[in-house]
Parts: sequence; C-alpha cells; structure tokens
Amino acid sequence: MVSFYASGEVVALLLQRAGAIGAWRELLGPGDPAAARGYTDRHGRVRRPKAPRSVRARWGRDKQANAAHGSDSEEAAGREIRFVFGEGG
Repeated sequence: MVSFYASGEVVALLLQRAGAIGAWRELLGPGDPAAARGYTDRHGRVRRPKAPRSVRARWGRDKQANAAHGSDSEEAAGREIRFVFGEGG
C-alpha cells in the first residue's frame, strides 16, 4: 500500500471544523467508487448508486485508487496528521 501511495503526486489537506470527519466522509462517499456510482454486478443485477455526486464517484477508479482518504475517527486523524504533517500538524 505504501508503494501505491508513493507512486504519484499527493495533495495533503488538513480540514478543520466542527464535525469535520463526518462531513468529509459524507462528501467522499463509499470507499468503493463503483458502489458510489452504481453498477451491474456479475449476476446482472443493477446496483443503485449510493452517492453519485461524491468525490469517489466522480474521480475514483477502484477500491484502492478511490481518489481521496478520510480518517474514520479523531484518534486515526491525530495519527495521520502527525504522519503527514509532522508533530506540529
């Protein structure tokens, strides 16, 4: 996974506001861009889009290259902020 994330350009943003984690994850949409866009499964069943205007529906390719990351908790956000931006975050 590290080699994938290091394979191209990255834009790192630190978003701060009340409820930032939930708001950002809502804008991101599901982790699987196909689920966000809607798709036909291998049995021919049509799966309705879950978030067709989300970041991942618009720009994600697949589950790994899903366009953007969002922390799932304050604890994870703290770790990830220190990792990306250093201790000063």
